[in-house]
Amino acid sequence: MNEYQNKLLEMLSAEPKVIAMLAPSFVIDFPHPQTVGMLKKLGFEKVTELTFGARMTNYWYKEYIEQNPDQKYFIASPCPIIVDFVEKQYPELKEYLIPYASPMLAMSKICKKNYPDYKIVFISPCQAKRVLEAVKYPELINLVITFKELGEILENQGIKAEDFTESEYPFDSFITERTKIYPISGGLAQTSHVQNFFKPEEICVADEIKNIQPVLEDIKNSATPYRFIDILNCPGGCVGGPDIKNRDLPLAEKDKLVIDYRNKSIKDYGDGREGKKEFVLDIDFHSKL
Repeated sequence: MNEYQNKLLEMLSAEPKVIAMLAPSFVIDFPHPQTVGMLKKLGFEKVTELTFGARMTNYWYKEYIEQNPDQKYFIASPCPIIVDFVEKQYPELKEYLIPYASPMLAMSKICKKNYPDYKIVFISPCQAKRVLEAVKYPELINLVITFKELGEILENQGIKAEDFTESEYPFDSFITERTKIYPISGGLAQTSHVQNFFKPEEICVADEIKNIQPVLEDIKNSATPYRFIDILNCPGGCVGGPDIKNRDLPLAEKDKLVIDYRNKSIKDYGDGREGKKEFVLDIDFHSKL
């Protein structure tokens, strides 16, 4: 067990009020809905997704684009590795990073507003969320645990998916949403309203630094038709995160797991528009870029 796993177990034993925020790519490694029951058995009082946070990211991206019609380029900023790469390797492009919260940050702000006494733990497919993003917001995110780390904890605690098969285990979510496909490359562009502002040829979707760097070079040299840049570091997007247990699963199968989960959620819970304005009133969704 590493220091983060020990911190989680200590937190869950000492704190009665802890929320697990689960990245939507969890279905690659953990079954739904059993995972909700497994996490509550582990000690979390509430388990939520990032769907409402992702919707807020989409909403504020739309607002930002509308308010800045003369800005030449718009670089999406949910991926902390991309933000770090732009800041260090292309500082002249930093002004084009959209300064609004990632789904993780947005959801943590929503949780903190509505459950101010709770500790917040994000469960992630990568460590970058821990070392590059969550560290900027210690008042919002108390701990980040990766899928691999969680899997080891559940195994050590003897918590098995097959023990949670007899009934539904609903998320303690504010909303269920189509934004469940966010971890797939291009998921942001598909679920947001950017198509209302840009022509198809002006929207770039790319993943992995080897594919992203030429795009950024072209932006630097003003030699690209792209204006909205939806880029993620890992192959295939967050479904290719290095701390996913089933990392060697073919990309097409990972995408299918996420899409099937999204489709089943829409079928089971309708269009999922139960989110209410009062959940997010007075929240500042800016990020620290």
